[in-house]
Amino acid sequence: MVAGDRDRERGVAALREHFVEGRLTVEELSARTERVLHARSRAELRSALHGLPLAQDLRSVGRAAARGAMLVLFTGAWLLFSFSLLLVLLLTVLIHGASASELLGFLVVWLVPTFFLSRWWHRPPPHRPIS
Repeated sequence: MVAGDRDRERGVAALREHFVEGRLTVEELSARTERVLHARSRAELRSALHGLPLAQDLRSVGRAAARGAMLVLFTGAWLLFSFSLLLVLLLTVLIHGASASELLGFLVVWLVPTFFLSRWWHRPPPHRPIS
């Protein structure tokens, strides 16, 4: 199959990534980049990239997808929890008023899961190991 400009650009980008991660020397990068830029077929592109690990292995992609799904699930649960807690707070205030300790209790009950969820949202994804 014929290699297009986009295929060659992706090949050069992959080589740059491998160079930055220390898998290629400057000479190897130069020689492989030249081979990629002059490749006419995808087979020639594959041969220029031969011996280098895939840019992203399937396990790391699967883990990222599972992490994203769990974040969506827990965020939805948090939204339902927050709405329910707000309703209970409003009913408590309307029925008999709320003391400062009750208001503080509601705040703590809401802040604890909010804190843990925000920590999970802002946690960087795990780094993939260098092969």
